[in-house]
Amino acid sequence: MGMFETMLQNTEVVVHPRTSNFTGPISLDHVYEFMGGITASIRVTTGKDPDGYFNDARNRYNPYVQELKEAIWTETRTNLFNPKFIKEMMKEGETAAENFAESFRDTYGWNVMKPQAIDKEIWEGYYDIYVKDKDNIGTLEFFKDVNPYALQEMTAVMLETVRKGYWTPSDQVIQDIVDLHAKLVKDHEAGCSGFVCDNTKLKEMIENKLSSEMKESYNDQIDKVRTATENAEEEGMVLEKEELTLDTMKELIEENRGALVSILMTILIISGFLVFGIYKRRNE
Repeated sequence: MGMFETMLQNTEVVVHPRTSNFTGPISLDHVYEFMGGITASIRVTTGKDPDGYFNDARNRYNPYVQELKEAIWTETRTNLFNPKFIKEMMKEGETAAENFAESFRDTYGWNVMKPQAIDKEIWEGYYDIYVKDKDNIGTLEFFKDVNPYALQEMTAVMLETVRKGYWTPSDQVIQDIVDLHAKLVKDHEAGCSGFVCDNTKLKEMIENKLSSEMKESYNDQIDKVRTATENAEEEGMVLEKEELTLDTMKELIEENRGALVSILMTILIISGFLVFGIYKRRNE
C-alpha cells in the first residue's frame, strides 16, 4: 500500500478553512473539488465516509467550526432559496444567471463526492423555485431573456442528478424538467456544455421522454452545435476537452502522489492549529 493510501486509512474527519463571505461550499467549485476530492479518496480507499467540517474564520473575533451539511444548508437557504437574494442577483443579468448555474453544478459535485451532504429537499427546492417559479419571482423569464444557456445547464444538471440516482423525484417532476430543457434547446439553440451536449446517456434519457416532434427538434439542435464544434476542432480552433473519469482520477492521484501528501499534511497541520486556537480561546 502506498504512502497516500496509508495516510488515509485512519482519517475520520476532513477540515477545510473558510474565510470568505462571498463564496461558500455550493458557490465555489474548488471547495467540492479539494475538500470533496479528499473525502471521496478516503471513501474509495477505506470504505469509510469521513465527516466534513469548516474552520470558519470569517469573523476573526468569533471563529468556529461548522459541519459540512450545516454549511451547505445555510448557504442554500440564505441565497438559492431566498427570494430577496434571487431578485437582487437577477439585477446583475447574464453573469448572475451563470452564477446560479455554478451553484447547481457545485451541488451536483457534492452529490458525487459526498452523497450524504446533499438532501433531496435541496433539489426539490431548486425545482420549485427555478423550474416552477413558485415564489412568482420571474425566474423563467429572467433566464430566457438574459441567459437561456444557464438554465439549459441547470436543468441538465438536475436531470443528470436523477439519472445517477442521487435524486428520485416523481415522474411528473422529471417530465417537467425534461420539457423545459428541450424547449430551451429548441427556442435558443444548444449551449453545449458537458452536461447539455457531451453526455450520451443523459441525452438518451431526455429523448425517451420527449414527443416525436420535440425529440426531432432537440436532436437537430444538439447535432447542429456538435457539428459546428467538430468542424472547428478539425481546423485547430477548439482545444479538446479532457473527460475526468474514475480511471483518470486514479491516474492523476498516482502521478501527483507526492504533492497530494504534502497538501494533505499542510491541511492537517493548519487545521490542528486552528482547532487548537479555537479551543484555547473558548477556554480562556
